[in-house]
Amino acid sequence: MGLNHNTPLEEYKLKGTSVWVKRDDLHNGDLDLPPWAKIEGVKRLMQHTDINKPLVHLTVRGSYTGWVLGHYGKELGYDIKIAYGDSKNYPRESLDRIESYGVELVPLKPNMMKILYNSMKKMANEKGWQRLPYAFDSFVYHNFWRDKIWNFKQDYRHLYRVGEGFDNLVILGGSGVTSVGMINGFMDIENWPFMKKKVYVISSSTISSVTNKLKSREVYYPGNISVYDTPYDFYDEMDFYETPFPCNPNWDKKAWWWLENNIEKLNGKTLFWNIGA
Repeated sequence: MGLNHNTPLEEYKLKGTSVWVKRDDLHNGDLDLPPWAKIEGVKRLMQHTDINKPLVHLTVRGSYTGWVLGHYGKELGYDIKIAYGDSKNYPRESLDRIESYGVELVPLKPNMMKILYNSMKKMANEKGWQRLPYAFDSFVYHNFWRDKIWNFKQDYRHLYRVGEGFDNLVILGGSGVTSVGMINGFMDIENWPFMKKKVYVISSSTISSVTNKLKSREVYYPGNISVYDTPYDFYDEMDFYETPFPCNPNWDKKAWWWLENNIEKLNGKTLFWNIGA
């Protein structure tokens, strides 16, 4: 089977209203990979680098990136190095899994994300290593998500029989980078300036950082794109709250919580894209 490129669409009820959930957490198929919708996008981005030059990437606690890069680095013959903030909070089992693929771990003194990234960048420049763009912020990655969503739009009338399509898309936004491609694929841009579709990006960082990223990539359409946050920190796993399908507690769980508390404000058919479990 390999990766699952046709993950199921499931219908759930929130306060009596139907919400369709794209279970892209099942994208890993039968492979030894995490339940994560970004796998193919990360792989494609890696394949746009030089296979003959070491590739370093900074990962954070709760991220699946090191796992995916390790897996495909071993499979395709890349020299992968994973940098991370070496704190006692970083799960040893995550590092062991990454190392099991032959990846070199690069511990950095714990600090703010920006400082960690600059430390890794300096080291990469000194050693001649190449880097993936921060948060995968590349047209290769944007276009992967744009095409993924666009193709889904073409298929769902026949595959899922949900009428004329979706009016709303609800997604989790950390850096906002994945949201850039998803918005490009979902919005009815051909109807500009009379677009009707709406996207709700639920931030696990800050509203301003996500909004600024969308504006910098020219996909922020006032009146159609809304960015919200929740009271819960990224690392708050919200143990008190249960979702009806597997949902990553650092990411999509917060977006589903927001949707349950705001479903009455959305008009039309709503699609929730579950990125990870």
